[in-house]
Formats: sequence, C-alpha cells, structure tokens
Amino acid sequence: MCRDRFHRRRSQVRDGFTFAEMLLVLAILLIITGVAFPPVLRMMADQPLKEAAERARVQLATVRLKALDSSAAWQLRFEPGGRRYLWMPMDRTSTSTSPAAATSAANAVVGPTSGELPKGIQFSSDIKGVPLTVERLPQEVVAGMANAYQLSQVGWSAPVTFQPDGSAVDSELAVIDATNRQIRLNVRGFTGGVTVSPIEMKRR
Repeated sequence: MCRDRFHRRRSQVRDGFTFAEMLLVLAILLIITGVAFPPVLRMMADQPLKEAAERARVQLATVRLKALDSSAAWQLRFEPGGRRYLWMPMDRTSTSTSPAAATSAANAVVGPTSGELPKGIQFSSDIKGVPLTVERLPQEVVAGMANAYQLSQVGWSAPVTFQPDGSAVDSELAVIDATNRQIRLNVRGFTGGVTVSPIEMKRR
C-alpha cells in the first residue's frame, strides 16, 4: 500500500517536471524565434529587389558579350518607371545609311529581344533626382515582335551601349521596389564591367 503511494507520488512529480520542461522549451523557442525571425523576414523582403538587380546585371553582361562575339556595337534600353527592357545591335536604331552600316546590319540580321523585371520591381525614372530622358523607338525597329505595337509606344531610356572591344558608355541605372528601396547598377566605360550597390533608400 505504502509502496503504491510512493510510486504514485514519484509519477506525479515526474509529470510535473515534464510539464515544466515543456514550458521551458517553449520559452526558449519563443526567444530564438524573436531573435531569428526578423532577419529572415528582411531577407525575404530583399529577395525580389536583389533578383531584379541580378537580372539586370546579367543582361548587361550578356549584351557586352554579344558585342564582343559579333564585332559590332550592341545596346540595351530600359523603361524608366516600368519593368520592360530590350537589347539589340546598334544598327537597328542607327539612322546611318553608309554602305558599311548597311552591310553590318545585313550581316547581323538580329532583331530586338525584350524582357521584364520581376513583378513589383521597376526601373527608376530618375538617377540622383535627375529625371531620365526617354524616347520612342520607330515601329520598324521592333517589327516582327509579338508585342511590337506596345513596345513602340514605350518611352525608352537612352541606350546603354557596348562596343566590339568590350568597352561601354559610362551609364547608371537603378531598380526600385514599392517601398522606395533601390539598387544602383553602374556600367564602367573603360571595361564595360557592371558594379552593383547594396540596397539603399532612394533619395527623394
């Protein structure tokens, strides 16, 4: 009889300690979550903007390689305040009618190709507070593309140009999200390389 009571008491004590241990574990988990979860949320919030900047960087590098491979100047244009961009040989938008230009264009026979940034991200319409100039492309430049008419109505940036030797025109562009955070991309003229800034708040 006494032995049964003793075992019951030990069992009750063991159950009590188990419950206390559960509370302790829960408290530790809450503390860990409170410390670790905010950085995780920030990383998730940063991802679309970083993805957009990387997409733009890769595309600029691709256009530079096309200029090197084809021994012809290539360009990339983007839509300030929008998501679209396109790239093509410079001859596609050149007004030159020289025989050399005509021969180069005939040999290339490469139409423009377009792409878009991820949803929720767009190209900044200004750089350091200075509005970017835009221009429409002649419809014949984008002729043959599925959305040719829409592309001909877009206000495009000045071309970011890459030469056959890999050099470029010094250029700067930025991608921005809905919270006014941006990543800037700088194209170095001498090398044609692209540097990418950290995420920063856009100056108003």
